[in-house]
Amino acid sequence: MAATSTGDTRTHVMGDLLMITGTFSEGGTEFSFDGLLSTVFAAGGHMTNTVPSGLLINNGSAEAIGQTVLTVDTGSVAGDARSCVYVGQTLYNAFGARLGKITAVTATAVTIDTALVEAMADNDALHVLGASKMSLLADAAITAQNNSLDVSIDEANSLVIFDAGRNIDATDSNNLTGVSVDSGRFWILGQR
Repeated sequence: MAATSTGDTRTHVMGDLLMITGTFSEGGTEFSFDGLLSTVFAAGGHMTNTVPSGLLINNGSAEAIGQTVLTVDTGSVAGDARSCVYVGQTLYNAFGARLGKITAVTATAVTIDTALVEAMADNDALHVLGASKMSLLADAAITAQNNSLDVSIDEANSLVIFDAGRNIDATDSNNLTGVSVDSGRFWILGQR
């Protein structure tokens, strides 16, 4: 699938303001407002896909249905579980199904507020929605990876830039492709 950014315009009821909304996906990292808006006052967005947290289930057979304490390892990331997730985040499986909200984190275990409704196999990746922090083994000494969304306005070139970080495969620390595969929705408010 090709990288895309799409938008549709809707007039705002406040005088000469215009709201532009749209989506971005698979590397579609900028939207041109040239010819649509003379000035942008604000822009924002959110990601709509989950990203690897850096944690893998670490249980020889599986985490059984009914579990709330998940034994984990950090696989391809440095440190322990506390370097990848924090209390209050919501965990998802690789298919986007909600597992539960994190209530406690230790070096090797994550506790969630909801019992598992499906068993999880050893090395199944745990995901979070829209933001992930992890220190990669390859460059842990210099940086922590953060897959949150930044929205910036380039007024000189009439662009809104969406930076969702780089693609990270939690099971392979060598997959540092530099290609974003995140998707989401955005809004831009400006003057016509």
